[in-house]
Amino acid sequence: MDWKLLKMHFLDLPYPNRCDCCYARIPYDQQICPACLAALEQERITYADWAANQSAQPWEAGAVLYSYTDTARNGIIAMKEGDRGFAQFAGTQLAEAVREICAPESLSFVTWVPVSRRRRLSQGYAHAENLGKVLAKTLGVPTRHDLLTERQSALRQHELPAEARSVYAQRFQYIGGSLDGKRILLVDDVLTTGSTLRRCTDLLLDAGAESVCIAAACARVPERKGAADADER
Repeated sequence: MDWKLLKMHFLDLPYPNRCDCCYARIPYDQQICPACLAALEQERITYADWAANQSAQPWEAGAVLYSYTDTARNGIIAMKEGDRGFAQFAGTQLAEAVREICAPESLSFVTWVPVSRRRRLSQGYAHAENLGKVLAKTLGVPTRHDLLTERQSALRQHELPAEARSVYAQRFQYIGGSLDGKRILLVDDVLTTGSTLRRCTDLLLDAGAESVCIAAACARVPERKGAADADER
């Protein structure tokens, strides 16, 4: 008998498992409800959908899963609020998209866009880190958390117009050592203008990284029906 599963089953009675995207009750061993799984399939996009109207980027390649709309947006919001179901689901799905752009064995490590120390302490978690760790574990690639930092700011990026975000992204700084010859996968939750990932990529390349690939659970593609402004990046 699997006592861990038995324990989860009984805990599910007073503390039911919920779908992060719609809050419907789901079995204890599921992450997303069937209805939301079907809806997410309709929101699938590729990195090329985002990059089509963008200028050249400093990263080597990119992987994304969903348009930042409706069901996927609900999942991202839940992830930002500390729920783990969507991060677990999106992280494993994103691993498949990453395998299409690079061989996991070629990656030196996975890292992620950081949050400020004060924000991490107040929240008790870092949502991009949660996503990045699931992705790294699925790919079988080590992680690094000691490279990038974010200065505390009273502003939030979603409050700024697109043209101001590149300046605001200067709050990210590099604190690690040499990265000579390293191939890095950089993770974030939402790709909007690309200013945050561009800044972090430039910092890693300036530290000597050979190349950087990026991965995000969602991307904002304006022409998609129902597209919403991303809350962060």
